[in-house]
Amino acid sequence: MSILAYSLITIPDFSTGSKLHDLQGLDDKGTAKALFHLQAQQSGDECLPSYLQQIVAISMVLLDHDEKVQTVTLKDDQEVDSLNTFFDIIESYKPTIVTWDGEYFNAEVIGYRSIKHAIQMSPHYENKDNHFNLNDAMVSSSAVTPLDDIATLLGLDVQENKNSREICESYLASEQDDLYGYCESNALNIYQIYLRYQLSHGEINEENYLRLIKE
Repeated sequence: MSILAYSLITIPDFSTGSKLHDLQGLDDKGTAKALFHLQAQQSGDECLPSYLQQIVAISMVLLDHDEKVQTVTLKDDQEVDSLNTFFDIIESYKPTIVTWDGEYFNAEVIGYRSIKHAIQMSPHYENKDNHFNLNDAMVSSSAVTPLDDIATLLGLDVQENKNSREICESYLASEQDDLYGYCESNALNIYQIYLRYQLSHGEINEENYLRLIKE
């Protein structure tokens, strides 16, 4: 059994957003403010569409074939390098890829950024049968349950939730270490919730569950 739970941290794609909305002349802070404002006017929500997001961190919790747990946060200044490493890890271990609602936001962002950078995605990643969307598995409706809420329900450590604007503001304030920690916390919680889900559905027994949690 190999498992890879991951989480993304994204910020606005300042360059593309500036071109689309004719915001040339603004710095990144001004561009972000304008993009959030325009999006809120259009949809009532500041969360930008996936094609206007760029990745600043990918946090992964990997349970390898020897049942050893590794945690990795890809935070290279070059988004293309982070994506290539992400796909290399997936192709090497061929894990079950676990996300919280990743079939939508995560997959769309990764897809758009891979096309932008002309990156060849991992065949294992591209096979939808290798993905496990925890939110879809646990919720019978189309609603998205907040990851933090379920983590709190299970008594896991939860960092204060950050919305899109707060993440962007932290990034522009050079608070990247806080963002990396937030991203890693989310990946760890996704991994632990998945193990609990596997236990409750009889996929692993209590002895294995406790051992994997301890590991």
